[in-house]
Amino acid sequence: MKLESSLFSTVLSSDTTVSDLQKISEVLSILSKPDALVLFIMTKDGLKSELETHTQVGLTKKQYYTRLKQLTDVGLITKNASAYVHTAFGTMVYQKHFLGLVGNIKSLKHFEMIDVLKQSSNFKLEDISEFLAKISPDSNLNSMDLKREYNSVIARSYDDMISKVLQVIEFAQKEIILMGRFRNDHIINMLLKKANMGISVKVLADTNTVKGFFANESGALVDDKNKKERIDTVSNPFYPSKVDRRYIETPFSLLLVDGKLVGMEMVDTYNMKNFLMAVFMEDAHLCSSMRDMFDDLWKKASMTPPQIVSPTKVSKK
Repeated sequence: MKLESSLFSTVLSSDTTVSDLQKISEVLSILSKPDALVLFIMTKDGLKSELETHTQVGLTKKQYYTRLKQLTDVGLITKNASAYVHTAFGTMVYQKHFLGLVGNIKSLKHFEMIDVLKQSSNFKLEDISEFLAKISPDSNLNSMDLKREYNSVIARSYDDMISKVLQVIEFAQKEIILMGRFRNDHIINMLLKKANMGISVKVLADTNTVKGFFANESGALVDDKNKKERIDTVSNPFYPSKVDRRYIETPFSLLLVDGKLVGMEMVDTYNMKNFLMAVFMEDAHLCSSMRDMFDDLWKKASMTPPQIVSPTKVSKK
């Protein structure tokens, strides 16, 4: 018992006790026995206690009464004047759990399809749910929480963050909001593609990132005949395009998609310039709060790139 209590304590939630888990274990233990399960099913409509009942179900008299006592002791059945019947608890277990499990087992192939489709990046969760509703309209699949995997997906490296951002953007349907401290050509190209498809794209660029990137490119501008065009392109990689872009010093990177998906950078407080990690989740309430913050910054942001002093040709002595 001490070992069981120790094991149970590792999985307890705030409203679950060791006693609750022990009771669940007892119920599952008796129902895991095939002969007891058969008797439990038979008592749904009342199982008359007659002399030959045990032989009808292929049990000895001792086995028959032992199982009935075990089912009674865990509260699943009770005996009235003429038969064994389900208790209120037994009725709930039968209807919600036994019948539900039977339905899910019949849909086992469909659950396997869910796992395969979820592993592919070619299908959105909404598409999977719609597909399953068509092929199995009477099953429990429609109430399944397919979106759970979006909760607390953590990218612990910069490359993992870029990969997840690209994945989320790829499935955007209506709107993409990006506030970035980092510049990545793959993300830029994906945003351009989505904007050209008619999806609303807003980008709030970090002024320090723009200046830093421009400084790295400054050498290429010496003696460049298309200097002005190149300056515009370096300071705004979306130029010219349908992407709406503004500039401000951003506190961290943020991605909002379709009013429900959130990707948020966790800032390294020891070195604000370094990437620490990013968290991705589906949460409409959080997305709305982050959108309010983004809109406030958007109003304060400049519509023109940071003032950049273009390099000049070094004079010969």
